[in-house]
Amino acid sequence: MTICLVFDIDDTIYVHKSGKVDYNNISTDITLKKSLQKISYPKFVLTNAIYDHANVILNKLDIHNDIIKIYARDNLFQMKPNIHCYESVERDISHILQSDLNKYIFFDDLLVNLEGSKRIGWKTVWISPDYSNAYKYPYVDRGFPTLQEALDNLNF
Repeated sequence: MTICLVFDIDDTIYVHKSGKVDYNNISTDITLKKSLQKISYPKFVLTNAIYDHANVILNKLDIHNDIIKIYARDNLFQMKPNIHCYESVERDISHILQSDLNKYIFFDDLLVNLEGSKRIGWKTVWISPDYSNAYKYPYVDRGFPTLQEALDNLNF
């Protein structure tokens, strides 16, 4: 069985908490890069943003090479939190990895997106300043204030 890590981009990988992202203010995140490289499992991005937005952020953070594929609104039939979105991503990852025996761990800042992925059996990690309330939501397996803390504290 292969563990697959699936990350949301905005306010999960890159935290901006504002309406508009200033790409000029994004730079290499060496700590995140090292943490991602320590984890040998395949990594993917699933975002409701457009592909180019995710791609620019991953490149600016210098973690693009750590991600196998970006799933975005312009290359998916359905978007989060629609259950068909997660099923489509799961089918594609199974095709890429040539294995149907995959376990998915999904990292997102929005509870509604975690609820959708949990319905098809994915493990869920809530990235939020309110992470200590994760226990209140049956569709959240773990909560952390930042992706960095999640990567440093989860046992893969």
